[in-house]
Amino acid sequence: MRDGASSPSSPSLPASFEFYIGGSVGPSLYVRLVDDGRLLYEWASAGGYSGVVMEASPTGEEWARFRETAGRLGVREWEPEYVSAYSCCDVTYWRLSLEMDGHSIVARGANAYPGSPGPEVSKQFREFRAAVERLIGRGSHL
Repeated sequence: MRDGASSPSSPSLPASFEFYIGGSVGPSLYVRLVDDGRLLYEWASAGGYSGVVMEASPTGEEWARFRETAGRLGVREWEPEYVSAYSCCDVTYWRLSLEMDGHSIVARGANAYPGSPGPEVSKQFREFRAAVERLIGRGSHL
């Protein structure tokens, strides 16, 4: 763990967190919080799995920033499902499962995103994805 990392009982940690984005042709990212407060994640390309699982241990400050970003973006109010008429081919799928601050959300989409009327990735969703990538110590790659 990095200096200042949160313990699993820290109030800054979500109770659960899992995020996936990817598709059949482009890069993908899968991130999951494990019991000891670490994040396990995997980058892959061309719709496959790399088989290389990496880990990150965000600090309490990093979790607080994520919490603030999720709140500002209204993640708690996201619909359970976003589907576009453009969800037939070259689809980008995403799924979020998050339990934090006594609230639970499970949301998913296929070429559709919160805050976007069409298949374009919304600014709101891009900001959320960037917040996830900051947690694992990486810049935006997707």
